[in-house]
Amino acid sequence: MSSKREEKALREFKQIMDDLLILLAGSTGATTATLYWVNRSREQFVLETSWTSSPYAIFKDRVNFEEFYLNRYKDIESVTRLRVGDAVSADELTHYFQNIPIDSLLLIPFRNKGETVAITVIEGGRDFAVSADKAILSSYRSAHLKVLNTYLELTDLYEEQNRWVRYEKSLEKFEVNLTPPEILKILTEELQALLPDGGSAVAVRGMESWVTVLRSASHERCDMIPLGLMVEEKSMAFEALQKGENLFSMHFNNNPKRISTSELRSEGATLAVPMLINGRRQAIVLAYDKNPLVFTEAVKHKISNLVRVAGFRIRAAVRESETSSDLFATEYGSIDPELWQITLEKLVSEKTYPAEHVWFGLVGIENLSELRASFRLGELKKIQRIIVKALNPSRLGYNGFIGFHSDYVYPYLFVSDSEDHHNTWLKRNMNDLAAKVDMGDGRRVAIQIKAGSVKTDPGLWDPDEILNDAKQALNVALKSTGSSASYSR
Repeated sequence: MSSKREEKALREFKQIMDDLLILLAGSTGATTATLYWVNRSREQFVLETSWTSSPYAIFKDRVNFEEFYLNRYKDIESVTRLRVGDAVSADELTHYFQNIPIDSLLLIPFRNKGETVAITVIEGGRDFAVSADKAILSSYRSAHLKVLNTYLELTDLYEEQNRWVRYEKSLEKFEVNLTPPEILKILTEELQALLPDGGSAVAVRGMESWVTVLRSASHERCDMIPLGLMVEEKSMAFEALQKGENLFSMHFNNNPKRISTSELRSEGATLAVPMLINGRRQAIVLAYDKNPLVFTEAVKHKISNLVRVAGFRIRAAVRESETSSDLFATEYGSIDPELWQITLEKLVSEKTYPAEHVWFGLVGIENLSELRASFRLGELKKIQRIIVKALNPSRLGYNGFIGFHSDYVYPYLFVSDSEDHHNTWLKRNMNDLAAKVDMGDGRRVAIQIKAGSVKTDPGLWDPDEILNDAKQALNVALKSTGSSASYSR
């Protein structure tokens, strides 16, 4: 069936429901008649059609469960009569703004696959739609069942076809020439399209740990996975990485944890998919949604296949020799520069942050000339690896990651729910590195570091401005007697 014919058929089914409701209202002597869908995922009653002879009635297109009297009856299985002033109060009939003209209501449920998915409400005087009208109600229910079942089947088929078309378009986005970080970015965005009340996040190996470095925007009703969260043992991400297999789970009482015990909430359901390239685990992708019913077998297949295709495209974009090492980290263990820049771009484009404070900064070495004069190139590289490992926020129990900008300059993203943690983390690192680092051969070296930082705000700054301001703040810190400097607008 062509798209235009499908749309025409859907319009005609909607018109049939309008006509049936008007016929029902006229034959029962009802004053008002409405048909509501019961949208359980969004917890709303959605108005499909309405009819009234009252000049004092106004209907909302959508009403939240807790704001509507029908919430008490959303699971009814048979026709139910309500008396105004008894089962339902006049104050609850908010669609009448004055002179409530009815005394009773009749609720007619439509059930599909074991649950009530729609309710017809007819309203009238105390004796409307009495036993003499049972044949009318039976005919209406029978006709409506047939129409609504056909409508649901057609809608499901139409929506499913559209979903597969969108999925094919998602796959096509990986066919252009892209770098590995760009592929991860597109992957999170395309996964987001499959998750109406959820999102996705990617953790990669760096700083000798697994850490979240990228996430989709997520839906406002769903908590985003924090950036810079270290993968802990007994989490879904850890288990999927260990087994090298997909892992799906629904969350009960905030368990199991997706990545870490630091997560505020784990609700709904999550699918964890490891990305294997030439047999090596290069990333772990988490797709989550507040509604577990979103994860049909078809959706799980799409998520898994998108990750697999992304892995194939990354493999094609790099040399085979590179796949034996961590693709998204440098030789020092810091996060790839293009990847952290993409993360920063996505971060500042978010409308809001999930109850978190985020800092971007640069760490520099104050006594660099002294170190260069004292150590050979191989030893200097070892020092850089030591610095990256030491700066890793998870070493001190915080969230964040260390990136690569240039030799001896370390960009970082620090995420916390407290304004004070950032300064505490910087001071502790400065003291630890200054207290002399063990080179492993009996020698100890004091490393004097300073930092320049910017506290980011969602949607307000340009990523290039943030980087330039952090550079300016670092220059100020290196030239001053203080240990750090921050830039604010």
